[in-house]
Amino acid sequence: MGSWLKRGADSTKMAQQEQQEFEQRQSGNRVFRFSLEPKEEAPITFVDGDLNPSGFLEPVRFYEHNLQLNGKWFNFFICPEKTAPEGGQDNKCPICEGGDRPYLASAFTVIDHRVVHSKKDATKTYVNQRRLLIAKPQSFELLNKLAMKRGGLATARFDVSRMTKEDFSIGNVFDFIEKTDVKLLKDKYFQETVDPKTNVKTKTTIFIPFDYESEFKFKTGVELRKLGWGKPNTVGMTGFENQPSSSGNAPDYSKQL
Repeated sequence: MGSWLKRGADSTKMAQQEQQEFEQRQSGNRVFRFSLEPKEEAPITFVDGDLNPSGFLEPVRFYEHNLQLNGKWFNFFICPEKTAPEGGQDNKCPICEGGDRPYLASAFTVIDHRVVHSKKDATKTYVNQRRLLIAKPQSFELLNKLAMKRGGLATARFDVSRMTKEDFSIGNVFDFIEKTDVKLLKDKYFQETVDPKTNVKTKTTIFIPFDYESEFKFKTGVELRKLGWGKPNTVGMTGFENQPSSSGNAPDYSKQL
């Protein structure tokens, strides 16, 4: 029997395999989420958020884990056991078994009006980006009160602030600015694409809600176990309203540019 230590090409192969497994364990959401740093402000416009016949917000909801992997937060996994208990044993959540408590997530689509500077090209800036806004139970109650007062959130523009690191990561102060006709907003916020074959430009509105079922990757408990979840000491307790959003851990929007 040779040495159990891996050297040379075998060592490189082992590192590559570990990276692939790590990437597979990540949730892989394709869009960025709206969040604020302490003392940061941002103007946003809600794309969806209509009231139901009873006069309350009724967004799409699911249970979610936010895990720290390789020293970084914002690794999101839908909890199959709490979200889809009808799945029975197949949806027993190994992340819950590891000690992490999921939180109830309410999903909205917003237009983030902040100006973002590209790290790849200092001359480029981006504005009016479509983002996911995920509200946990306490912040949802705040949004629900705003919606009841304004006849819904859809088409409403707010200046949002987060005062301290203890406050909600999506902000805790929402100053209402105005509501605008949805047709005007659909015409105002669009993306332009160019057909590489014909060079024809096409404008498509971005003022539409995300296809949430496509944006969030649901994995059964069986699938999560195949990715390695369920082992001892793989996760830490999360699920708190303001956890986490300190400098160095917040999403870096410029990485998508």
